[in-house]
Amino acid sequence: MITSSHWDWFRHMWDKVVIATLAWFVTIYKFDAMRRDGQWRTGSVTFYFWAFSLFTSIGLTLMIWPVYLAFDRLAGLANLGWLVIYVSFALAIYFISAGCYIVLEQPKPRLMSWSLLLTVVVLTIVYAVGIVTLPEKADHTVPEVLAEVIFMETIYIYIAVLCAIPMFTFIRLARHEQIVSARLRWLVGFFASFFSFVVLLIKIVLTVLAFQNPATPALTILYPLITVGIVAVSIFITLAFLPNKLYQAAARPFEFLDKLLALYELKSLQNRLDPLCPPVVTGRLRLKDVLGDLDYHLYRALIAIWDAKKTLSGYVGLTHDLTQLPVTAIHSPGRALAEWDAQKLQQARLLHVSLQTVDDEQPFTALVKSYQRVSRTVRRKLGVKFSLGGTALDVAYQS
Repeated sequence: MITSSHWDWFRHMWDKVVIATLAWFVTIYKFDAMRRDGQWRTGSVTFYFWAFSLFTSIGLTLMIWPVYLAFDRLAGLANLGWLVIYVSFALAIYFISAGCYIVLEQPKPRLMSWSLLLTVVVLTIVYAVGIVTLPEKADHTVPEVLAEVIFMETIYIYIAVLCAIPMFTFIRLARHEQIVSARLRWLVGFFASFFSFVVLLIKIVLTVLAFQNPATPALTILYPLITVGIVAVSIFITLAFLPNKLYQAAARPFEFLDKLLALYELKSLQNRLDPLCPPVVTGRLRLKDVLGDLDYHLYRALIAIWDAKKTLSGYVGLTHDLTQLPVTAIHSPGRALAEWDAQKLQQARLLHVSLQTVDDEQPFTALVKSYQRVSRTVRRKLGVKFSLGGTALDVAYQS
């Protein structure tokens, strides 16, 4: 029979129970992948990320008040669960930060290991001197003695500082990632570390304010924000460990929009090149046909841009490096005659310089991104707008 006391307990602890359950789900789910990793004993990315989820699960489980009390009774030391929670979280942030250095292929700073050791030592000393003699309580938000302030601020500052490592790592990887599904995973990791950082900053401020004035109105404002932040962190951490197939499915709409934007920008660049280098073949396609196979039309747009790029390079000798109008009319076999004036000469010079910045030996995806950047640069400097032209796209392809 569910009594009012059971209901009150569930109402105050439901978020901790759900979050701890999600954490253990991730830990158990990723254990097999970690075990199958042949390099986990020497410290692989898989092992470091799994160790992060393991110690996070331990810390979150002990935050559940009945589990906390049962652990203390079993150990025979008051508030030992509090110390284990903090040490678990310190180890968790250490492992994920160390894993980030492996992802970045950079050596882990020695200061990381020493800072972890120093944090654990300080926590242990403060626990033995002041925390173990205090009465047990479910809520550690408001410190009552100076020992609690030192105990709490030590772990908050340590984790907040180390949170910056995965936060900047994930956003850097997301910015340079070409595969949309992988970019989504890095963004999820960024938001998990970002919300962790925000929660810890709030806790650092709140601890000092609450110690100075336990009845401070800031508690009613900041404490719900901490709860929301912890829930957000748990959700994003769970999402970060989902299988690749789910990320690939979630990435399809973004990939479609990304390709559509790329085609728009490549066609914008192509339409600027056509008046200077008239295409061999022209035609019109319905928008529906273009959207049916974006990869094909991206490739054809690249071919047209390459063709114009090569033609512009051939014009360099006739125009004194595109600084003077040609004495004779510019003509290329198979092409219409291009009539240039001073304005077109200036545009040709800008387009030629911009196009030469692209290395055409890149993979297809990177090549598209490079010419997208060229299109944005040219559009910004020339300030000419490009329209899709209603329901049709103007296309100009080389045979």
